[in-house]
Amino acid sequence: MGDPGVFDRTSDIEETMAAGARFMTDLSRAMVVLSCAVGDQLGLFAALADGQGRSADDIAKQAGADARYVREWARTLAAAGYLELDRSGEEFRLPPAYAALLADPGSPYYVGGIARLVPPLAAMVERVAGCFHSGEGLTPGDYPPAMYQATWRMSAKWLEAMLLDQWLPLVPGLEEKLTAGAEVAHLACGSGTALALLARRFPASRCTGVDRHELNVERARGEIAEYGVADRVTLTQVTGFADGLSGPYELVMAFDSLHLAADPGDVLRDVARALTETGVFLLLETDCSTDPHENVGDVAAFLYGTSTLYSVPLSRTGPVVAGMLGLPQPVLTRLCADAGLTAPRRIAAPTPFNVLYEIRKAS
Repeated sequence: MGDPGVFDRTSDIEETMAAGARFMTDLSRAMVVLSCAVGDQLGLFAALADGQGRSADDIAKQAGADARYVREWARTLAAAGYLELDRSGEEFRLPPAYAALLADPGSPYYVGGIARLVPPLAAMVERVAGCFHSGEGLTPGDYPPAMYQATWRMSAKWLEAMLLDQWLPLVPGLEEKLTAGAEVAHLACGSGTALALLARRFPASRCTGVDRHELNVERARGEIAEYGVADRVTLTQVTGFADGLSGPYELVMAFDSLHLAADPGDVLRDVARALTETGVFLLLETDCSTDPHENVGDVAAFLYGTSTLYSVPLSRTGPVVAGMLGLPQPVLTRLCADAGLTAPRRIAAPTPFNVLYEIRKAS
């Protein structure tokens, strides 16, 4: 047993009470995020998007949901300050600022889909806890389809908004090469949205996508067919992160995924071999520091938590387990030098989580 006098001092009581209040805040946040996931999935936020006050019955009718469940959901978010409650306590209003974040997928500020990552990650807690004991890893197929569905939705939004009109113009000469016709590869291609967008904009180019997860490849094939570009996009399920990379390519892409590779340095060597002499590697990775004292705060806690439940298990069986915050720019610079690539050039920071790099063959 511990020392019975350990909490006798007033300062200890105050600190413990403050810690308890912080824990209660975080516990509340967890419930709010889960409620946001429900609201996004069922269209409850969309039913409130116009900023008008509505009863639970009205919200339920518009969303095709049960009113009693909707009332409890709405009161949860009213208690958290996300919804405004009228004087009667029966009507709920979504303020414009929250509508931009949660109700309108077309808004440049929309982040509602991120909440839908949390339930499938939470469902993996017991499985990952077992990995803590065994030291083993997991495969992409071990995770619920809902996790990938949420990822597809989020990535499609920022790719549609940024890839063609914001990112490509940052690389001198790249659009001209793609217009004339070039070979393109996407590692961990996910839903295939990036390839579909490129193939549609640049019909003279040919694109290759590889991914380790069958579910992603199936989704990508559907996306490619929907865009009408199946004649110029090849998709392959692979075992290793960069398997199937042949080239030579004018453009290789890896978006928010290199840290999932069993050996990121080995992937970079494969990229260096596959690039043309003028080719470019567009790499989106986590924006973080080599100093863990600087990786603090809400964003870092979210990233570390996601990494614990997803990134580390997926790469645990490899020789390198980078984790989601394991490839900051100085580390990438060293790995690129070892692989025969230039130091990563930071060209954009599209989200609070990420940074986009331009990387080329070293001369």
